[in-house]
Amino acid sequence: MTELGRELHDFFREKKMDFIDLLQSLVKQETPSNAPSSFDEILDILSNNFQDLGFDVQHIEGQQTAGQLLCKPENFSPETSTQLVLGHIDTVWNIGTLNEMPFAVNGNEAVGPGIFDMKAGICMMIFAMKAIRKLNKGLEVAPVFLITTDEEIGSGESKDLIFEQAKEAERTYVLEPSLGPEGKIKTQRKGIGHFEIIIKGQPSHAGLDPEKGVSAIVGLSNVVQQLVELNEPEKGISVNVGTIEGGERANVVAAKSKAVVDVRVPTKEDGKEIKKRIYNIEPNLEGIEITVTGDIGRPPLEKSEANQKLWEITKSLGADLDLDLQEGMSGGGSDGNFTNLYSPTIDGLGAVGEGAHAYHEKIFLQETLKRAELLTLLLLHPSLEF
Repeated sequence: MTELGRELHDFFREKKMDFIDLLQSLVKQETPSNAPSSFDEILDILSNNFQDLGFDVQHIEGQQTAGQLLCKPENFSPETSTQLVLGHIDTVWNIGTLNEMPFAVNGNEAVGPGIFDMKAGICMMIFAMKAIRKLNKGLEVAPVFLITTDEEIGSGESKDLIFEQAKEAERTYVLEPSLGPEGKIKTQRKGIGHFEIIIKGQPSHAGLDPEKGVSAIVGLSNVVQQLVELNEPEKGISVNVGTIEGGERANVVAAKSKAVVDVRVPTKEDGKEIKKRIYNIEPNLEGIEITVTGDIGRPPLEKSEANQKLWEITKSLGADLDLDLQEGMSGGGSDGNFTNLYSPTIDGLGAVGEGAHAYHEKIFLQETLKRAELLTLLLLHPSLEF
């Protein structure tokens, strides 16, 4: 471990209880994406913390969400080289979940709704800056912190701001949870597509004139089989028919049916090909009409020369902290899928733990604090040539 590594280790060890206190204050604010009024207090907590660290904080209000916090250093100049640090404070958990999953610390584990995905990552941002200030370290590349409130529902309102900041950033760090209990860094993410297929048939009385009808449900069953055949697990391509519906009542040959499909692809080219195949599906039943809508909404976070360089720097800095970092691909999406279009991106730099979106959601405190040390070193790294 380097001398700076030891200094950071000592700082985060001394500040462990302060970290837990802030984490508890964030987790105890229940913030489901679709309840914008529930974010008032957590936005105040974060605004105050970033202001105390010398940041100008702008709350960009949302129309149907709680909006976004954009934190830039005081006296920030548009000509300044920047690094974007990105995360979200919305969760998948409804108000009242704390009654069933209360915040608690048990040895090296801390539990609670949203703690892993990804309120611990937000705490890491703040304490990395506290460490930089305490150790009186200068920053060559200005950090810009963007905290959103709609990531879990597709980032519809925050996407444009994410694009804007990523275009200006030399590099981007996404504080989403790490991958698996061993804490792999996410250097690749699959792209995510959402498609809706509507089938129209010909209704008729199921008892009097069944032969005059054309069942939209039978047509849909043919389509579902074709969708299943699009799966290519060896290439990392998955096509999941998540929901189906159709028909009016048992004694009517069904006039309408619908399928909603989730698609995951490792590359943009795979996404283009799967989209083409879905749009060209035929029901193989005369008298059926088929309508397909949808697209790949989150493009894949793919490896590039710049991303590889940023990963090698991350791994090297990890070694300075006695961390043997490993990389991996996530099947889930994040806002890193968006930033990667414009800025070299490292994702999964947040908490080490398990149980995202599950009742056993938890973080491992020592390992997560170690990742906060890593984030601090990344923020201190000089400007890069990509």
